Amino acid sequence: MRTLMAVALTLAVSTIGASAFDTSELGQAGSLFLDDITALIDKSPKLKAEVAAALAKVDKTPDKIICLGMRFPGPWKELGGARVAPYTCEIGDQELEIRARVRLTGRNGKVYEKVTGEAMKRAETVTEDKLVWTWKKAEPQEKKDEKK
Repeated sequence: MRTLMAVALTLAVSTIGASAFDTSELGQAGSLFLDDITALIDKSPKLKAEVAAALAKVDKTPDKIICLGMRFPGPWKELGGARVAPYTCEIGDQELEIRARVRLTGRNGKVYEKVTGEAMKRAETVTEDKLVWTWKKAEPQEKKDEKK
């Protein structure tokens, strides 16, 4: 799990596109199930097919796969606890990393690009688009245990 968190934090450093919220500013990762990001995955038919094939290969359903995403901490009035890209999920012996452009908006469509007091009070909606993903071989459990 620590490896996944490190990967999620590393991925968070790079944002995709202009007018994106830099999720690395959130400073913490949180777990969620792959099932929780199905709507995001469904935005790309290619990603959806790849995930379905990976799940079939390991005979698992999305509600059995744990992922990590960046987490909005408690001070975010409307978004506290929500998870956003980048997401990292281990499916069998593969690790899926999903990055996306993250946009925060408040009333009247105001866009927030940075962590500010105003953003924490007034941001109400998170949207994610422009998906980019990579697959790589997951680190063996023995190596993860050695790092603990």
